[in-house]
Amino acid sequence: MHAFAQAETDQLFSTTSPLDIAFSISTKTIKNSKVDSVYFKEKMYYRNTAGITDSIKIGVKRRGNFRLEQCYFPPLWMKIDKKTGKNTLFEGNQKLKLVMPCDSRSENNDLILREYVCYKLYEAVTSYSFKSRLVNIDFTDEKGRKSKDYQLKGILIEDVDKTAKRCGGKTAPDARISGSALNDTCALRFDLFQLMIANTDWSKRSQHNSKLINHNSGYIPLPYDFDMSGVVDAPYSVVSQVGDDKLPIESVRERYYRGYCTSNEITQLVRKEFLSKQEKLMAVPDELKGMLSNKEIEGIKTYLEKFFEILKYDKSFEAEIVSRCRTM
Repeated sequence: MHAFAQAETDQLFSTTSPLDIAFSISTKTIKNSKVDSVYFKEKMYYRNTAGITDSIKIGVKRRGNFRLEQCYFPPLWMKIDKKTGKNTLFEGNQKLKLVMPCDSRSENNDLILREYVCYKLYEAVTSYSFKSRLVNIDFTDEKGRKSKDYQLKGILIEDVDKTAKRCGGKTAPDARISGSALNDTCALRFDLFQLMIANTDWSKRSQHNSKLINHNSGYIPLPYDFDMSGVVDAPYSVVSQVGDDKLPIESVRERYYRGYCTSNEITQLVRKEFLSKQEKLMAVPDELKGMLSNKEIEGIKTYLEKFFEILKYDKSFEAEIVSRCRTM
């Protein structure tokens, strides 16, 4: 279960320092294009490992649903030809997701930083996770003579095919699966993580805000898109609905467990795993010192601490997690 494929050298995700990039697109053209449209060819400038500005040809196209409709800056797919990426910082990454702020207000850059914390938290929970890197984006929105420049924060995210290969599996088709086909230990890690960040906007079985790796130990879920979580607390966030039923909470800041029931042995095993990693997980927000205010960082840590308080005590663990688990 813990045997991973031989890792290739991956300079892009080998550091947590933000990467400086710059590129130009027309947000209007991208947002109005079809979902299955071809990639728009652009050039992206970036600061390489030697600190020198370099450039690379990329393709970009729209992706996503909610943020695509609700936000000014569209979430993007970024494609890099294998030959073009060879001997560059991007070697081995032919496809990447780029998460952009919702709009140009400074607080939306802070929301990106808070979402980045969520990605790094899951990377600290398990190696079966998407690698991510923070980027500083010098972005030009092309509007003819009225083009406008923005300084934005963003997140580059590893493509699922690359993650699957690294984890010794294959990407599963975008189809609904049986809950019993999931690797129960990995599924519980996923569920407790979602409770930690107070995210209910997901489904493992139908792959909503999650992807699946087909592994010989069972399907392994990979979470992404955390803007509806309590840690991020985006102004547009809403409590999730399951079918026609709204969850019994009033705010995304309220934690509500949506995981599946599993054996007591596995439940206690994963519970102990999280508690053993508490110090490591609590240190993740500190990576953003100098980018987020000390007040915001301490606020995130206080919020995470409340999750560990649930885990620590049998009474709260039973009430908040075990008694709320869903049957398959």
